[in-house]
Amino acid sequence: MAEFVELRTEEMLPEVEQMERMLMFEKEELRTIAKKRKEFEYKIQRRTKNKEDYLRYIQYEMDLLKLIRLRREKMGYQQKKANIDFTIGNRVNKLFKQAIFRFQDDVRLWLSYIKFCKQVRFYSCVSRMLVRMLQVHSDKPQLWKLAAKWEFEESLSVENARQFLLRGLRAHPDSRLLYAEAFRMELHYAAKKRAELEDAKKKQAEDSAVAGTSTKDSSETNADGAKSTGANLNGDIVPDQVAEGKLAELIYESALKKVARVDFLIQLLDIAKEFSFTGKLQKKIVEDLLSKYPDEELTWDTMARRELEGLTYSDPNNSSALPLEPLLGVSADLSTIPFSPESSTAMDVDDDNVEVNERKSKSNLNQRLRLCCEVYEAVVKKINTDKMWSLYLDTMLEANQDQAHLPCYKKKLLKHALQGAHNAGKLQEKYYLHWIEMLQAAGKTKKVRDVLKSATDRIPSSAEIWQLRLRFHLSRDEETTAEEVFSAALNHLGSDPESILPLWKIQLQYCQTKSPAKTEALFERGLKAAPAVVTALRPMYLEWLCLSRGIRDARATYDKLSLQPPLSLDLHTKMAFLESMQTTAVMKQVRKCHENACIQFGKDNADVWMDYVKFEMKRGDPKNISNIYLRAVRQLQPIQADIFIHEFSLVKTCMGAPQTSDS
Repeated sequence: MAEFVELRTEEMLPEVEQMERMLMFEKEELRTIAKKRKEFEYKIQRRTKNKEDYLRYIQYEMDLLKLIRLRREKMGYQQKKANIDFTIGNRVNKLFKQAIFRFQDDVRLWLSYIKFCKQVRFYSCVSRMLVRMLQVHSDKPQLWKLAAKWEFEESLSVENARQFLLRGLRAHPDSRLLYAEAFRMELHYAAKKRAELEDAKKKQAEDSAVAGTSTKDSSETNADGAKSTGANLNGDIVPDQVAEGKLAELIYESALKKVARVDFLIQLLDIAKEFSFTGKLQKKIVEDLLSKYPDEELTWDTMARRELEGLTYSDPNNSSALPLEPLLGVSADLSTIPFSPESSTAMDVDDDNVEVNERKSKSNLNQRLRLCCEVYEAVVKKINTDKMWSLYLDTMLEANQDQAHLPCYKKKLLKHALQGAHNAGKLQEKYYLHWIEMLQAAGKTKKVRDVLKSATDRIPSSAEIWQLRLRFHLSRDEETTAEEVFSAALNHLGSDPESILPLWKIQLQYCQTKSPAKTEALFERGLKAAPAVVTALRPMYLEWLCLSRGIRDARATYDKLSLQPPLSLDLHTKMAFLESMQTTAVMKQVRKCHENACIQFGKDNADVWMDYVKFEMKRGDPKNISNIYLRAVRQLQPIQADIFIHEFSLVKTCMGAPQTSDS
């Protein structure tokens, strides 16, 4: 092993000497570099290889390379890169390959190597390594996708990218990820080819304008150029099936046979929508969507959103205002949909025999909003489900996020959708909350009252809606109604503390501002409720008693409650705090609270003992600390005892507490 290490060290000497001659590092720095490298070489030459050793060595060399580049910039010296920078890069490359060979199962190692090669521009190394990686990890579709993206985007080889995707699809014939990537890649390539053809047309037009007439020599030149640009022998540009997206269409048809899911079809439609030349392809996908999944909520959500984007679905055999109505079998009640106060212009229809017309630039926003709502209004009559209404409302909420254009009209449409879902009994909790917020902002008190009641009737398990309803009535001093709402909420929400505790707190906060008698009655009622509620309310009750009646009443109540189940650590903590906040604190009373906490919770909780220790250190009698320490170590479970001893040592050191007999 030592011989190999010495050999590697000697191989690095020319590089180190070059750095010394260039005055990039001090001699001491160079000795440190040589020493670190030798240590790393010994580690990676051990019989038992450790992946972390390779990674640390690689990171050290990468940091060194970064430092060299910074010093080059500072010195303005760019010579001898091959002797230093490239040598280090090649060493890191070799280390990565050794690590990958020994730890092939670690995908992150492969990905780190690809990232490194991209940084140092070792592109050819990546292409070779991708093949090896996929031989080992052929079961991971995301790696096939990564390989294809590298070849297409970095190596600019569409053929290699296609080969990776085709091989990946043979290994994973049902992979949505690979089909979507192949579909997107072919559309990108088609867009690139179209751009090339467009450039060729422009060049041909410019040449014709300059030359006027074509000579024999120029014809031969054009004929040669036609091989790569799609031009024929006469110099005219001929259609290219790749540029028309035919390969993407073939991939789509293959994907449709293998992956029968509505959301996947919508994913492909969204990809196609990114490209301006895919009108016919979008039309085909939309028709498949409507024919294969006519009863799926996502189908009609997609169609409505396309109306909002100006991508109207046109049926040449139908001239109705909403061409989708015959497919649904129902029609929207247009009279119920609000009109925009702004004047609307008629939409222009571009009939080019393509049923998916991209008319976004020709239709104004209020028309698109109305068409979108018409689709939703028609479809909820046929597919009257919670999901369909939720999709409708989500679209309206998204539209309302943009307040720069038609904010009032968008709000009207949202209110119309909320009212419709409410009437259909399909409005979910989050939409009720949003609706109530809108109504409160508009000052519609009567409507808020009605909606809150309906919401709690339809979703009695919603703690948040019950809280809103209770606050609404209390804010108007409707105590009788609020009490009825409070009782109904407790009945419906059961004993879940997270749901009912906020209600108790809301009611108590209101009573404390109105009547001490009602507050005490409510506390007494709460102390007879579920154990979780009792545990939370007891400290609040003590604090209220202390503030309203004095510390004596709080002490008497504490003495009684501290012994009654359910036992509560917060009760002791709160009482100790209240005692310590008195003008003349009674140490005996504070100590009693800590004693009770340690007796009841001192077996499994080191914190109660530490709180007791800190009290004696700061305000009590430090002589008691030794006894508390011994009791804690004896009573605590072993793990908790170790925690206590550690924390005690820290506190003793920081605060200068006296030594204990055992310490």
